[in-house]
Amino acid sequence: MSAEQKMKNCKFCGKSLPEEAIFCYYCQRELLTRPERPSSGGESNPVNWVAVGVIAVIVVVIVAVLLSVS
Repeated sequence: MSAEQKMKNCKFCGKSLPEEAIFCYYCQRELLTRPERPSSGGESNPVNWVAVGVIAVIVVVIVAVLLSVS
């Protein structure tokens, strides 16, 4: 390693590492935190909407048949 290379310390074991290191060579821990996946709470499940649509069509057909018979 050159003397001009920037160094940082591992936040887990405290050993000195190159600034661009993403894993500690000594304790093998990941130095960079990964971004969390966005939660899927706001998204609707398309399979549920398909089921609702199918049920709605069946209800409309049944009502139409019942009204045409009477």
